Amino acid sequence: MACSISPILYAAPTANIFTTTFSILSYAKWETTSPKFCVINNSSLVNDFKKLAPTHSTYKITAINVNDIKSSHCQVLFFSNLSAKEEQSILNNHVNFPALSLSSNNSECESGSAFCLYKKNQSYSFKINMESLTQSQIHIDPRVLLLAKSSESAE
Repeated sequence: MACSISPILYAAPTANIFTTTFSILSYAKWETTSPKFCVINNSSLVNDFKKLAPTHSTYKITAINVNDIKSSHCQVLFFSNLSAKEEQSILNNHVNFPALSLSSNNSECESGSAFCLYKKNQSYSFKINMESLTQSQIHIDPRVLLLAKSSESAE
C-alpha cells in the first residue's frame, strides 16, 4: 500500500465547513493515495465538497447511507445531520476499519466524531474528541492539535 501525506498544512481561519474540513484532512497520513471520503445521509453536500476540494485533492468523494458504512471502507466519514449520540453509535457499531470522522452538527464534541466543526464569529473552527481520534486509527500530525487548542483559547 502507498502511504501519502499532504504536503500542505493550513492554519488560517476559514469561511466554510468545506475548507475547514480539507484543512484538517491535510494533516492526516493516509494508507492510500486516493482516500474515500463519504458524506453520511446528506447527498446534497457532495457536490459542494467536490467543487471546493483543493486542486491537488485526490479524495474520492461520495454520498452513502448509514446502512452502507460497514461495507464502504471509507477513510473519511462526514456527518452533518445526526446527533453526537447517533454518530457514536454508528462509529461503535458500523466502523471496524480505520476511518476519520468529522461532524458539522456536534459543537460540544464530547462524543461522536473525532473532529467537530462549528461556526465562530464569521469563520469556522473545530474541536477534537481525543477518544474518537484514537479510535479512528488514522495518524494525524500533532500540529493540528495545537490549532484546535489555539482556536479554543481564543473563544
